[in-house]
Amino acid sequence: MKPAIVEAELDIDRSAEDVFDYCSDHSHEPEWNPKMKRIEKVTDGPLGVGTRYTTEFVSGRSMVLECVKFEPPSTWSLVGSSPVMNAVGEGKVVPTAKGAHLMMRMEIEPRGALKLALPLVRHRLCSDFAHDVQNIKTILEQEGPSEGAGIREARGSRRPTR
Repeated sequence: MKPAIVEAELDIDRSAEDVFDYCSDHSHEPEWNPKMKRIEKVTDGPLGVGTRYTTEFVSGRSMVLECVKFEPPSTWSLVGSSPVMNAVGEGKVVPTAKGAHLMMRMEIEPRGALKLALPLVRHRLCSDFAHDVQNIKTILEQEGPSEGAGIREARGSRRPTR
């Protein structure tokens, strides 16, 4: 069975570097993805290939993610696995005259009984993913200019919702 593939893209009125720094640091994901309950970086050192995270979703499912591609300030990719699915997430940022163009792609391959629900999973993922990318745009554009890591501190605990 083919995996569910969802893609979303939009323009953001922030520098490509700001967009890349925010999106490729997956510790920010609970800020823009309401289905992400928590995420923890479990490797030492700076972000890059080999960085690993443990996650927990509001559904209670956990997943281990690992960065397999990290090319600042333009692309990153993660792979993940859990008892119910395998996942690949990719992002690309391209500078534009007004800021940046963000393209994100997710590929989900359900396991077990979840495979039977793939058409429903695909439909739900498309809607959720579009909202997630819009949340990123809203967060980054509402913050104004920042200095890299300052993006997160300035935002506090605000979480967009669906």
